[in-house]
Amino acid sequence: MTAPRLGWWWFAAPVLVLGVVFFTFDKVLLAGYTIAAGLGLAALLRLVLPTARSGGLAVRSRGVDVVTMAALGIALAVITSVLDLRPRS
Repeated sequence: MTAPRLGWWWFAAPVLVLGVVFFTFDKVLLAGYTIAAGLGLAALLRLVLPTARSGGLAVRSRGVDVVTMAALGIALAVITSVLDLRPRS
């Protein structure tokens, strides 16, 4: 039995990992926007690629996958944009 191919998933994964790396170095705003961009990239790839080539991005139907990833990306970008990270005095 062969393992399933991950396909184009590898184009979105490094962006998401980079966001986590930014977060570990206390770059919260940059991390939030980077992860949101990674989710947007994943949604775009899932939208334009056929299901057979989507690999690890194909979890449910195309519509559900795209809407879920796009909504999470937009929500994260909005939440990141309203963060107030100034120290309290």
